[in-house]
Amino acid sequence: MRSTIQSKTAAAALLGLLATAGMCAAQTPDPEQLQQVIIDLQEQNQALQRSLAEANRGEKQASEQLAQVRERLEALGKNLLDGGDDRLVQAAADLQLANERITELEGSATRLASSVNDYLRQAVVSDPDARLRVETSLRELDAVLGLRQKPRPDVRSGSLQQARIVSLDQESGMLVLNIGESQGARIGMTFRLSRGQQPYGKAILADVRKGVSGVFVESLDNPAETPRPGDLAILETQASAQ
Repeated sequence: MRSTIQSKTAAAALLGLLATAGMCAAQTPDPEQLQQVIIDLQEQNQALQRSLAEANRGEKQASEQLAQVRERLEALGKNLLDGGDDRLVQAAADLQLANERITELEGSATRLASSVNDYLRQAVVSDPDARLRVETSLRELDAVLGLRQKPRPDVRSGSLQQARIVSLDQESGMLVLNIGESQGARIGMTFRLSRGQQPYGKAILADVRKGVSGVFVESLDNPAETPRPGDLAILETQASAQ
């Protein structure tokens, strides 16, 4: 846009200079005036060349970024999110479910061990209260091991202003966000990655489905920092019109 405005301004100035040159030619020729016209034309020509070079650089950079995304997509397969939204949402829900199971198992196992130790210390006198605590802890542990029968928790959809990483693929490097076509996501959008209130990198959207999308990391402020499930992704720039 800037280069277009500069081109129009330069064209208007060029017409003015040519009109001035025509007036000079109609009147008594003045070598100094003609020389000044030539100098002005040369300066305008140089300005136009700089504007054109800047526009070409911008176009080349955008084309290179798009080509890189396409190349990565082709190398990793046509449909990185193949399997649809259900598989990805289920994977994220299964991960959340597994974390809940681990936490509850740790607590139940610790209480069971304590109860067993108490029972063993009282086993000689057959303390009925100690036996009851062991039996209660064993039933509690059985209940925790049966967690798989519980319904899977829902994974909430995000928005362009506040999406979250729900899973990541270590092999391809793709991050799966909880936004998709329904939330207005489009290929080419860039997002700012942050953990809490601390931004740490940028990512570009490379694949979009109805309820989820996949992004690749473009840059990290700190190379030692890596994206994690639960991190925020906030829209930074819209996708260019195709």
